[in-house]
Amino acid sequence: MKTIPTLIIPHYNRAELTARCLNSIDYPVGQLVLILNGGPESCWDLIGHAARSKARLVDRLTVIHHPNAGVAGAWNEGIKLFPAPWWLIVNNDIQFAPGDLERMSVMVESMHAYSSPGPGIYYGNHGASWFALTADCVAQAGLFDENIYPAYLEDCDYARRCDLLGIIRANVDGCQAVHGEPVQPGSCTVNATPELAQKNCRTHGGNHEYYRAKWGGSNGQERYLTPFNEPHWPVDFWRFEPARRAAQQW
Repeated sequence: MKTIPTLIIPHYNRAELTARCLNSIDYPVGQLVLILNGGPESCWDLIGHAARSKARLVDRLTVIHHPNAGVAGAWNEGIKLFPAPWWLIVNNDIQFAPGDLERMSVMVESMHAYSSPGPGIYYGNHGASWFALTADCVAQAGLFDENIYPAYLEDCDYARRCDLLGIIRANVDGCQAVHGEPVQPGSCTVNATPELAQKNCRTHGGNHEYYRAKWGGSNGQERYLTPFNEPHWPVDFWRFEPARRAAQQW
């Protein structure tokens, strides 16, 4: 049986959902990377117990603690630290249905064996809430733009780059993972407290402004073919902006 080379799960809050995600793993994983992204809670007892319970399926577990790197920063960290032919990147509030991980792994492995070029991104049943990303795709499209912080639109920015480069994006049929909680629509992370929801409104708006400046329009209405309409900048170009990060802090 093949394994998922590297599974990356960032965590900010709602430790019980991260534990739920870990407990739903039912397929071999080579490297499991938990990125504890500077959240407001003490969580390792619950998350650690769930992670250790998967020792039979997980070859190696790495836990990274640091201040909040944001979604893009956490994804990039897992990609850079653990080179692999492909990575599975998962929100902490995903609960896999039985067979979902096998279905994803089989499709990625088979497409790369028999299709050239194969897709660079494979989405589960909740879009970028859980998706596979290939090393070939990263080599062409680069890493995620960390100026989009702490969350929202980093996936749209990457999809825009892939589309401009002609990189195929595919959906994996038959997946039935749960995203979040049926009783709480929207993000479990930002809706955990009224304070976080309010902060997210501000930073989400800031990310939209950045995205429109970068691509000449909102998601689906882009006009620029290069970042910020600079013809000499490649599609994967971004330069970290410390002032923007400071303004977007939660």
